[in-house]
Amino acid sequence: MLPFSKFHPASLLDLHKWSTLSRNEIGPFLQQFGIRPLGRKFPMLRVYEQLLGVSPTTSIEEDMLGEGLVRVTKVSEWFGISSDVLLDQLRAPNNEYPPLYAFGPKRHLMLRAQVMQMLASPRNAFQILTPIPEHTLPGSRLARHLEVTQSRIDTLLDNKDDLPARIISEGRVRYIVSDVARRFTLSGSENVTHRPAGGAPRGLFAATAAHAAAQAQTLRSCTGSGADARRGDCLHGASAEAKLSKT
Repeated sequence: MLPFSKFHPASLLDLHKWSTLSRNEIGPFLQQFGIRPLGRKFPMLRVYEQLLGVSPTTSIEEDMLGEGLVRVTKVSEWFGISSDVLLDQLRAPNNEYPPLYAFGPKRHLMLRAQVMQMLASPRNAFQILTPIPEHTLPGSRLARHLEVTQSRIDTLLDNKDDLPARIISEGRVRYIVSDVARRFTLSGSENVTHRPAGGAPRGLFAATAAHAAAQAQTLRSCTGSGADARRGDCLHGASAEAKLSKT
């Protein structure tokens, strides 16, 4: 049945298959990011935007997202290394693996399509998906964005065993804002203002402003060198350190 279209009305069973999470945990997991069903089903576009922070604008991107997620333990088998080694490499600065979605202990996931592209490419290349602005933020910007004290953010991020959901790309950690806001709301100790990305509400079928902005920017090439190193075909080339042959 996969890949799903972006407007596919997904059941919990569909989302279990798409996410690799169990049927019992997928409902509460989606609530963690403020994702509610439309009737009894979840439009996949809500899941893509609120969970992964990306919105497909082409059929290729739609198919990529619709293929779902894969656990790091499975990816490490495909790469021929242990999951601990792969996680260390994914957290290393400036690595050129696809993004890691760290949704909590034992919930380390990657986008299946990007991993398969990397495996199939002689250059370890994969297609980059443009993130929605302010879906994730570095820890240094969370306090101002959520209008809470920095000490509250520091305390939250000090607990390494229970960090908010985050996306790690090229070794840079960015926390999913909706999960951070939810934690403060549950604590009841401070009022939290969660400002929508881009300063304006995002409707379910709204065009992604980020994509339009990204079109005006140059993109990373697979060569990663030369005067036009940020121009290219949306493919991300891996460095020598990340070559599969050396892992």
